[in-house]
Amino acid sequence: MTQRISKSRSSQKQHNIIILAITWCVLGASGDCPHVCECKWKSGKESVSCFNANLTSIPQHLDSGTQVLDLTGNSLGNIGRDAFHIAKLLNLQKIFVAKCKIQTLDRYAFRKLTNLVELDLSYNAIASIPSHVLESIPELRELKLNGNPIQRIFNDAFSNVQQIVRLELSNCRLGTVEHRAFRGLEHTLEWLKLDNNRIVNIKSSTLTFLHSLHGLELTNNPWNCSCDLRPLREWMLRQNLPSSVSPVCKYPQRLADKPWDKLALNEFACSPTIQSARASYNAIEGINSTLSCRVSGSPFPDIKWFWKNKLIANISTGVSSISRKLYQINTSNDLTRLTILNLELVDSGTYLCTAENSAGKVEANTTLVVAKRTLDYNISWSVLLASVFVALLFVLTTCLCVLCFCSVQKRNAIRNLSRQDSFEKIELNNKPVVTNHTTANHYAEVAVVGPVKQHPKHREYRGLPADDVEEHDTPHTTGPEARIISGVLRSELPVQHHVLR
Repeated sequence: MTQRISKSRSSQKQHNIIILAITWCVLGASGDCPHVCECKWKSGKESVSCFNANLTSIPQHLDSGTQVLDLTGNSLGNIGRDAFHIAKLLNLQKIFVAKCKIQTLDRYAFRKLTNLVELDLSYNAIASIPSHVLESIPELRELKLNGNPIQRIFNDAFSNVQQIVRLELSNCRLGTVEHRAFRGLEHTLEWLKLDNNRIVNIKSSTLTFLHSLHGLELTNNPWNCSCDLRPLREWMLRQNLPSSVSPVCKYPQRLADKPWDKLALNEFACSPTIQSARASYNAIEGINSTLSCRVSGSPFPDIKWFWKNKLIANISTGVSSISRKLYQINTSNDLTRLTILNLELVDSGTYLCTAENSAGKVEANTTLVVAKRTLDYNISWSVLLASVFVALLFVLTTCLCVLCFCSVQKRNAIRNLSRQDSFEKIELNNKPVVTNHTTANHYAEVAVVGPVKQHPKHREYRGLPADDVEEHDTPHTTGPEARIISGVLRSELPVQHHVLR
């Protein structure tokens, strides 16, 4: 009997030992929940919360099936290499390590956490975007870096986590967001928080390529509401992006403390600049003269020209009420030109060019000096030599023509004289009758008898000197017949007398 009782007691002890061993194994496999932590099923996930537990490292021996780990408010300082892998927490989906005084993160701190989708590193001492750390968790969906002393977001800072949907960078010291800071998030990023930073300006192209963005927080930044910010504001209005509180301008002074939603787009302006192309112009009356100024500004300013404090209108009546003056004003790109047509001496003076938009007004002046028109005696040597050559050629040609004309006239005169001499000789050689010598006047009367046909010149009667008649030319006639013939001729025929020398 006693033996039976002892055997039953020993078997019961063995059974209890086996149960204890099994329980210990189970508890060892599943892990213990530290007394400073809270382990529970929450929102359908196995969660461990060690909030403000004065931990200095990642707790060990937690359930390997833990999906959510909250270590907010501890003094971790840094997270070392494979810290969660060593703690056998490979199923983690969410990690909260905010306010843990973290300064450094090992590049492989989150290695092998392939299920991690949310990481909160807010309010630590992280000085820059931990791009090298994010490389190990490419499936990350939410990243919170609020409250870290991050001053600049460099290009491609999030190119290793291209699945991010929500990105928070509030209450940092951000002053610069580079042009390609969010490259890689074009089609995934939906919510972006950049509020409570030191951002003065941000290029519109930094954000406008984020096609999936539905929410953007930009409040509590010292925004400079200049023309550089207008494209971003225009894009936000076009996309109808919601914002809990409208951003407020700090600069320029004219827009200080004014919220964006109370400003028109044209009020996001840059003050124009203006510069005269030349300080002065010299011109001569009667011609056209063009003055010019170079202008810039956004939005492009209104440009006006003034003379003697009076507005000049394009192709209009000028400032003078006495005579009509025409002007042409042409603006192309950043250059404005004023053309004054048909200059007069009274057009001399100082002309003022002004440019004005909602950001301000600037002006520049230029001086026009109109001189009286004078004859230009400055003939070039080539023109002078050419003129002299032409004049000499003309004189030479004229002289040659005159010489030729005189030569021809002289030849004609000689030819006429030779003809006249030949006619007189013919007449002398054909004398028919010679009368007696008249002693009183030494002339003889000549009569031609008979109807002899002769040249008209040969029909003339000529008186020849008696002394010139040779004796052998005609027999000397005397007597009554001669007197009869002589009387008939004197009464019926006219007689011409020529003196032959």
